[in-house]
Amino acid sequence: MNFERTKRRRNSPDITPLIDVMFFMLVFFMVFSTIKTEPMGLDVELPRAVTGSPQTSTSFEVLVDKSGVFYVSGRMVTGTELQQQLTERLRVNPDIFVIVKADRDVRYEHVVDALDHVRAVGGYRLGLAVQQND
Repeated sequence: MNFERTKRRRNSPDITPLIDVMFFMLVFFMVFSTIKTEPMGLDVELPRAVTGSPQTSTSFEVLVDKSGVFYVSGRMVTGTELQQQLTERLRVNPDIFVIVKADRDVRYEHVVDALDHVRAVGGYRLGLAVQQND
C-alpha cells in the first residue's frame, strides 16, 4: 500500500508588503516626532538684569552670537545686509524699536558694532535684551 500524504495548500495572503509598510510608518513617525515644534531661532543666553521690562511695541531684533555674527529673522547677515534690512523697515515705520539680543559671552566690541550699524541708518530707539531675574 502506497500512502501518500497530500499537503493542503493554504490560500493565505502574503504579508511581506504589509510588514514593509508598517516598518516605513514606524520609522517615519519616529523621525518626525523628534522634530522640535518650537520656533526656529538661535540659542543665545541673555545677561540678567533687575530693571528689564518686556517690550510689546513693533520691534526689529538683531541677534549677536558668541562669535560676533549678526542674525536677523534667524538668518545670518553681514553688517551691510543688516543696515539694508533695517533701512527697509525704517521706511515703513520710522519709530521702530530695535532690540539687540547679544549672548552674555559675546565680546563688547561686537555689541557696539551692531549698535553702530543700527545708528548708521537712523535707528534711534534702541534697547539691549536681558532676562529678568526671578
